Amino acid sequence: MRLLALLTVTAVLACAADVSGKWAGKTRMSISGRIEEDTMFLTLKQEGARVTGTAGPTQEQQAAIRNGKIEEDRVTFELPVPNGIFVFDVRLAGDRLKGTLIANAQGQEFHATIEAARSK
Repeated sequence: MRLLALLTVTAVLACAADVSGKWAGKTRMSISGRIEEDTMFLTLKQEGARVTGTAGPTQEQQAAIRNGKIEEDRVTFELPVPNGIFVFDVRLAGDRLKGTLIANAQGQEFHATIEAARSK
């Protein structure tokens, strides 16, 4: 019975998605009725269920992410910003990440979508 459980866990881990690598995409946010788009670059490293790395609006302007994790195809992490935090909740589908971003900064909360593709 233990062997069967171990084999099942091993098979699940072997098939688990890997988000390690460089990603580039866009965020879209509605502010006062206007749609604002911005670029987003991520460099992620996955070790088991733990995700570390950096994220930011340019490849040069990056900050370390924290509390990163992956469960099946769902990736969550936080990005500290001056006077706030961005909380990411995205799904991995092949070489694409797609999901939501909640930005809490300077006493305000904004909701955005994010879509990124793995860089080749």
